[in-house]
Amino acid sequence: MGGKLSARRTGFAVVFQHDTVNLQPTDCGSPLVTLDGEVVGLNVSRAGRTETYAVPSSVVLKLIEELKQSEHAPDATVSSDDKPDP
Repeated sequence: MGGKLSARRTGFAVVFQHDTVNLQPTDCGSPLVTLDGEVVGLNVSRAGRTETYAVPSSVVLKLIEELKQSEHAPDATVSSDDKPDP
């Protein structure tokens, strides 16, 4: 009852639970936004009929900064050949 659940529903380091209605496992990766338009998290799992897990945006932003500083960061330079046509 309640639809499909995510294959991964446990083992997250930091999440908070919310009860977004009609979120499907394929919708995970979407932002969780307040009524004021503030992004407070990133949906990562539909864990139950009324349980959805999100990673707090502060954790996501910290991870992005760490990745940007790592040796695996993408090259930020763009050549003229890579620019889209106007």
